[in-house]
Amino acid sequence: MIFGIGVDVLEARRIPPILERYGERFTDHLLMPQERAQLALTRRPERFIAMRFAAKEAIVKALGTGFAHGVWIRDVGVHQNAYGRPEVIFSPRGERVRAALGVGEGHVTLTDEAGLIVAVAVLMKAPVSCAADGANGGTGVQRAAPPAQGGSP
Repeated sequence: MIFGIGVDVLEARRIPPILERYGERFTDHLLMPQERAQLALTRRPERFIAMRFAAKEAIVKALGTGFAHGVWIRDVGVHQNAYGRPEVIFSPRGERVRAALGVGEGHVTLTDEAGLIVAVAVLMKAPVSCAADGANGGTGVQRAAPPAQGGSP
C-alpha cells in the first residue's frame, strides 16, 4: 500500500549559479557520501546535482515531513544501482524517521526535458508481519522493510 507520493520540478538553470557561488560547500551540504561518490564519476555534474536536489524534495514530500520534523537534506538521497536504476537511500537519522512513520521501500524516477528536472517519489507502507497483524497473538508492531539493495535488470 502507498504511504505517500511526492513530485518536484526544478529549472536546471538554477544550479550553475549556485555552484559558481558556493562550489563544493553546496555539494557537501546537499549530498550524502554515496551521492558524492557518484558525483565524482559523472560527466555532467550540474545535471546530477539538479536531479539529486529534485529527488530529495520529492522524497520528503512523500514522507510528509518536508525538511523538518527530524529530516535534513542529507538524510534522504538517491543512489544508482549497478544497472543505473535510482534507488531511495536514507542516512541513519532518516532511517529512524522512516521506520517511525511506518514507511517501507521507496521508489523514485528522474527525468529532464526542456530545461526542467522532474522527480517523482513513491514510498510504500512497511509490510505488516503475520505477528503484527494480529494473527497468532501478534503484538501489533509494524516492522519497516530494510532499504533496497541492488536490483534486477
